[in-house]
Amino acid sequence: MTALEWVAEGTRLFDDRLAALSDTEMDMASALPGWSRRHVVAHVAHNARALVRLLRWARTGEETPMYASRQARDAEIAEGARLEAPALRALYAASRDELAEADHLLPTECWSAWVRTVQGRMVRAEEIRWMRTREVWIHAVDLSNGASFADFPADLLDALIDDVTAWRSRQARSSGLLIAPTDRNRQWRIEGSPTQTLTGTAAELAAVLTGRAPGPDLGRWL
Repeated sequence: MTALEWVAEGTRLFDDRLAALSDTEMDMASALPGWSRRHVVAHVAHNARALVRLLRWARTGEETPMYASRQARDAEIAEGARLEAPALRALYAASRDELAEADHLLPTECWSAWVRTVQGRMVRAEEIRWMRTREVWIHAVDLSNGASFADFPADLLDALIDDVTAWRSRQARSSGLLIAPTDRNRQWRIEGSPTQTLTGTAAELAAVLTGRAPGPDLGRWL
């Protein structure tokens, strides 16, 4: 599948899981410590608008950060989580559609423009679709009402493990990991020494590596 197809399918999954929640159930805890389902929905909504800002940067060449600051990002999420459920659903739907339109309208030559992620990394605009892919798929799981990493396409799981292991290898670590899925003919490595081996299905390992399942203490991801 292409990155655009991953975004579309992941968005449908998130839409489906959100629609399955009653307004009362949105008040309940998500799979993320300290966050209700409302926080997850608010975050995914504001992430869409942050990515629209990156697409604007790519289109115009005018620097437009995803967020003014980490504090501003957190404040947006907290404010969104306080909305009445219908208003929060509407915020999500509007931001989702804004991002889809901005993506569709970006000229082909602009996808190679450089933009900066919230972590401060400079990437080509074409990576924005991958950034949204992670958001909708993983946060659909975080809504904690039926979605799981087992729902992810095999090639998406591989790309996610590629991404997470590369990111974690760039961080300061005291030990490494050999990632050895039982349903793959390949392995991944998080650099460090000494190295321990982590086994399980690719879906199970993706959950561990992204901090969504018990496992070695890897620290925060993104």
